[in-house]
Amino acid sequence: MQVIDDALDREYFEHLEKQMLHQNRFKWLFQEKVATLEDDPNDEQFYFICSFYHHLMVEDDFYYELRPLFDALGVKALIRARAIMYMNQGKLIKHKPHVDFEYSHNAALLYINTNNGYTGMMNDDKVESVENRILLHDGSIPHYSTTCTDTCKRIVLAVNYF
Repeated sequence: MQVIDDALDREYFEHLEKQMLHQNRFKWLFQEKVATLEDDPNDEQFYFICSFYHHLMVEDDFYYELRPLFDALGVKALIRARAIMYMNQGKLIKHKPHVDFEYSHNAALLYINTNNGYTGMMNDDKVESVENRILLHDGSIPHYSTTCTDTCKRIVLAVNYF
């Protein structure tokens, strides 16, 4: 695991931040469960995604604006790229541990806004959501997400790649 603060050029990061926080250009899709089984009755575990790339296909034109990020990460082959939005639900909710994919691969989380949410690793490490911070880790190692309580939403740009 590696954490990089001020990871992207400020101007480029501010462009991404503006698009994700202040524009209504994304088609946020409701996801009913966060790392839970279909029969889990916990209705607090939800989030929204906007998928840019998955299944070898561009799913949103914003993908093309992510090239500087992919270059900074040294992406050779992209698996998936998406934005994830967790809503403030009035309390900090820790989601269940999950893996992104079962096989070893690179995962990068770019935190778009600063808030009191975090990404937790199974060794008890916590990476706080700080804008323009990137967490690099192996996406096949269990980790978990949280909501936040000090802003209306927590947005993370997640990239899985080789």
